[in-house]
Amino acid sequence: MEALFHVNRIPDSRTKLMTALYFPFGVALVIIRLFITLHALLVTCILPKSAATSFILKTIFGVIGIQVFIQEDRRKDKNAKVIVSNHVSNLDHMIIDFIIANITPDIVGLSSFMQWLTGFRDFGSSKGTDVLEENIRKFVRESKFPVLLHPEKATTNGTGLLKFMPFPFSLGKVQPVAIQATRWPNTLAVTTLTSNIYQDFLWSLFVPYTIYKVKLLPEEECNEGESEEEFAERVRRNMAECLGVPLTKFTWSDKQDLIKRLEEEEARRQEQQKKSSQRPTGSLSSNRSVSDPELQRMMQQVLDVLPDTPASIILQDLEKTREVDLTITNILEGKVSKENNKASQASDSLLYIRKKINVDIAPSHQKYGDTTFHSVATSRMLSLEERKQIMLETARQRYKEKHGLI
Repeated sequence: MEALFHVNRIPDSRTKLMTALYFPFGVALVIIRLFITLHALLVTCILPKSAATSFILKTIFGVIGIQVFIQEDRRKDKNAKVIVSNHVSNLDHMIIDFIIANITPDIVGLSSFMQWLTGFRDFGSSKGTDVLEENIRKFVRESKFPVLLHPEKATTNGTGLLKFMPFPFSLGKVQPVAIQATRWPNTLAVTTLTSNIYQDFLWSLFVPYTIYKVKLLPEEECNEGESEEEFAERVRRNMAECLGVPLTKFTWSDKQDLIKRLEEEEARRQEQQKKSSQRPTGSLSSNRSVSDPELQRMMQQVLDVLPDTPASIILQDLEKTREVDLTITNILEGKVSKENNKASQASDSLLYIRKKINVDIAPSHQKYGDTTFHSVATSRMLSLEERKQIMLETARQRYKEKHGLI
């Protein structure tokens, strides 16, 4: 399914680079060509719709880089009131109008000004499908101009044909038109999965050339005993053979489902990026530090001296000090901050506290310092700070002995 559509206008990094280099020239082309397009709008206002007007518009659009070529013309009586074509861009109705003057119904519901600007006509699509189809039937019966319909009902990249809706084939004789579009440079997509007529037109002004190749097939009529669905499938098969593309089992509603699915995936991806960007910097720093071999080596040295200290706390301080001896000193003196180690280190911290303070013993029997009662009064009167200094010296001595520094 995804192969039938271009999701991005610019497909790869190389094309993005080339487009960036070309950008100033492209903008200049857009400005110049917009002024020329204003003349085309004046022609549509002054001259009535006719073959001569279509030829003039075709010439003006050729100047602005939209080239239209008729590769085949196998029409016979040229009296079909219904034109059906495949749909490869949002500009298809303009391209076909340059060859066969026609009226294209607005099935989206544009404003009156936008309908005039883009060449569509209001057939009452805002009032529902039944009203739209009835107005088209009435127009076919009364007008001298044919009506253009796209039975695929959705644009593709031209590599296959969606299933045709049967309504156009209930209106009588049809004129099949096969259309292909290429662009120079041909790496830029003519249309995308979600682009509209304004985007497609501006990109056509931006690039040097957009080339449309048109093939006019013989008129087709519904055979006796043939249903509208069978008639539509027969015409679709002939058009696919002419274009050299395969028939697909997908419909325009499948395209809408694809758009919805991709939008949901994009929303989830953005949400994940948002959560990642809000992740605490300390945690991200620790993740990077764990993969640092030098920090791992120093952390192991600290653990050899202070085995009861959680590794995450040691790692946090080593990231700052980058020195084993200084980190040992900071831990023994209580200078290590534990504010950023709440959830992930709760169990380690609890184990550390329980080993230092015997929580299972009554408070009157808990041991906070020495495990013996010194007989010498001066030893019993040692201050807390003096005991910490003794512990610090002992830890340093163990570290030096372990690593052969003495």
